Amino acid sequence: MGFDDITEALGGRARRQVLVELLDHNPVDQPEAVTKDNAQEDEVRELQLTHTHLPKLDDMGYIVWDRDHRTIVKGPNWEEIEPVVRLLSDNRDQIPKDTF
Repeated sequence: MGFDDITEALGGRARRQVLVELLDHNPVDQPEAVTKDNAQEDEVRELQLTHTHLPKLDDMGYIVWDRDHRTIVKGPNWEEIEPVVRLLSDNRDQIPKDTF
């Protein structure tokens, strides 16, 4: 896998959030898309997470997603993406606020 794959993996905000969480916590619980404002929006986010974002990261080998236990661990290709995720995380104050 190469840099284009890394940028594809980082292309979704939900994916970036999961990857940053894995920097310091392994495993992590599957995030819940919960806001207090709009239940319908929560449902859409949950569907996107479980049908798009987590499967994509899992297929790329950056995470291993256990659907039954709703946990995520670093995948076999984690070392490839970790430096870029760490760079983003370490420089949060210098990148757009809607990155994570």
